[in-house]
Amino acid sequence: MNQGNSSTNENAYSNDNSIKIYDGVAECIMNDSDNLKNVKIRAKNLAQENVQKKIANYVYSFLKDRYLTFPDDEILSIANEIYNISNINYNVIDSNDNILIRATVIAQIDDNEIMDYIVKCFQERTELKAQNESLRREIEELQRQQINNKIFQELTDHERFVISKIKSDKAWELIDKNDYESAIKLCNDSIQLNQNNFYAYNNRGIAYKNLGQYERAIQDFDKAIKINPNDDYAYNNRVDCYKELGYEG
Repeated sequence: MNQGNSSTNENAYSNDNSIKIYDGVAECIMNDSDNLKNVKIRAKNLAQENVQKKIANYVYSFLKDRYLTFPDDEILSIANEIYNISNINYNVIDSNDNILIRATVIAQIDDNEIMDYIVKCFQERTELKAQNESLRREIEELQRQQINNKIFQELTDHERFVISKIKSDKAWELIDKNDYESAIKLCNDSIQLNQNNFYAYNNRGIAYKNLGQYERAIQDFDKAIKINPNDDYAYNNRVDCYKELGYEG
């Protein structure tokens, strides 16, 4: 049966205040069926586990001193991420007819790398939170559209025409208040109710134009012009977008 033990020395030493050096020691007995290479590997792995635990304890204290709390598994993950093995030593010890292989793993960590990891972690959490918020809004929008679809299907043609006009007029009021995103949503509803609502396409194009989304704005002005070729306003808006994109003439 293979056996092993390890040192319990918790001291770190370094000439640099930001760098800490830890050692992990483990011993394994070499059995008759073992070979030296396999025993050294076992001893090294045990020694490496011991040094990882010491580093994890230091990371825990480092975070605690800065009033930061992380789960134990994440602290261990930080420790495993930041430490670097600088040296591994082996000693062969004859004792009571047994051969012991002692492995000593020397590893170092840098406080600056801990801080870099923490900053990266918070950035990832912020990005994930933003992604979750964006997904939540998409789900709400999908649910809103599903509700609207159900309601729209029950409307008469005249009711669709009237409500579409109300929504496109309201969208213009929102554009006047620089609330372009809300205006686009209202125009989407308006167009869903009445595919030939010139004002809905034109207003949505203006909202896209003010958001700097000139290609999408041009598409809406094209549709508005197709519906009402005699309206100069849509032509002028489309020309402005082409100019913003660098097209002249």
